[in-house]
Amino acid sequence: MAASSLTFAVIFVTASALLFAEAEYQYQEVHGVLQNGNRCVCKMQFSAWEFPVERFGQLQDLSQNCTKSLEERKLEATFVESKIPEFQKELLNLSAQLQQYEAMYKQQLYQPLNFWSLRRDLKQLSSDIAKAQSVPSSTTNLLRKIFTEMLDARLSVKNLQQYDKHNLLSMKDHLKKMKNRLQSFSVYGNVPIGNCSEGILLNISEPIVAQLNPYGTSYHYGGWGMDSKPGSPQLYWIMALQSSNIYGNSIRTYTSYKNFLTAKSNIDISVKSSFTTTNAIQGPGVVVYNNSLYYNCYKSGEMCRFDMATKAITNVLLPDAGYENKFPYCYYDCYSHSDMDFSVDENGLWVIYATEENYGNIVLSKIDSISLAVMQTWKTKLFKKAATNAFVICGVLYATRYISETEEEIFYMYDTINNQEAQNLKIRFVKYSPNVANIHYNPADRRLYIFNGGYMLAYELRFY
Repeated sequence: MAASSLTFAVIFVTASALLFAEAEYQYQEVHGVLQNGNRCVCKMQFSAWEFPVERFGQLQDLSQNCTKSLEERKLEATFVESKIPEFQKELLNLSAQLQQYEAMYKQQLYQPLNFWSLRRDLKQLSSDIAKAQSVPSSTTNLLRKIFTEMLDARLSVKNLQQYDKHNLLSMKDHLKKMKNRLQSFSVYGNVPIGNCSEGILLNISEPIVAQLNPYGTSYHYGGWGMDSKPGSPQLYWIMALQSSNIYGNSIRTYTSYKNFLTAKSNIDISVKSSFTTTNAIQGPGVVVYNNSLYYNCYKSGEMCRFDMATKAITNVLLPDAGYENKFPYCYYDCYSHSDMDFSVDENGLWVIYATEENYGNIVLSKIDSISLAVMQTWKTKLFKKAATNAFVICGVLYATRYISETEEEIFYMYDTINNQEAQNLKIRFVKYSPNVANIHYNPADRRLYIFNGGYMLAYELRFY
């Protein structure tokens, strides 16, 4: 009977709890009967109430869902805890980087480009911490501490960037010159370079002229500059390859720098009546010297000289030279029909090309500017397709290569005076577009002129 009473009591309590929740405090009044002098027996009619089966099922489902959700939160918390060591390691790494920049700031050696990658890393770290903080866990305080340290690091970067911009640019240029001077010493040593008093090329400025060519953005290949003959009348010129980025038949000139900048009073001179005719212009490797345009003749291995005063054309075969895209400048992408490239320095006119006999390596020849006769030739060991362009200064051939869409590097030199060759120069300069179609030095103003993806750029040069 005791066991039966106990069973009754459990059933009573369970049923009462459900009825209490579902039946809005309904109850029954029952009368007990005393049995055996010390036991009260009550009889209840459970059929008086309906058992809430549907509600009981809902509560059971809710309980199971809560259990599942709790397990998921536990897994998320475990994942966040596992990521904290990574966050701490990354923060330590960023702190170490920041210490280097703080040292640069104290020594006034701040360089704004150095902070781009740091700001990116800080932004990524902030995003990762924010994601971790969105998940409830027992490590909230630790994450908050890491987030605070990240904010401090970001503030430090911001403070370092609040620097005098004028002194910054001056210091940046000074550091670049010192770096290039050190590099030049390591490459050249004490050996005299070239045949000019200026000596070694050390550094290239930011663009001092930057202008879109007058034909528009679709004309990516061509050349521009000033007449390269020292002492000749001032003449600025532009030649854009207007047919398939390969062929041209005219040149635009300006008789002053002011007219060039304002694009006024230009004179368009026709070289040939058609793009696809004998002695039309082929390729971007052109230059103007002593009022004459020098270029690779249409679909041939010949050099052409166009006298802009008389309109006469002289054409002479360049012996063994590759043409018709056989040995263009390349590096990542080949610059179409750049087989023959003319250059000018203090010694006069040069042509840069490659031959099968020299295994596709660059060949440099000194040219008579009137007859186009080859006066002397030098053979280098630089594969022409491994360079993006080349030019000559003081009898020294320099070659460039692609670094990025906005940066080019002079990496190679060949001295025609002592036949010294080096491939570890590291003189970098800014550009506006990936493709560098034409580079040439002008001894008249000692500037470098570049036709870069349709933009006309000019740079100051610094020598040791």
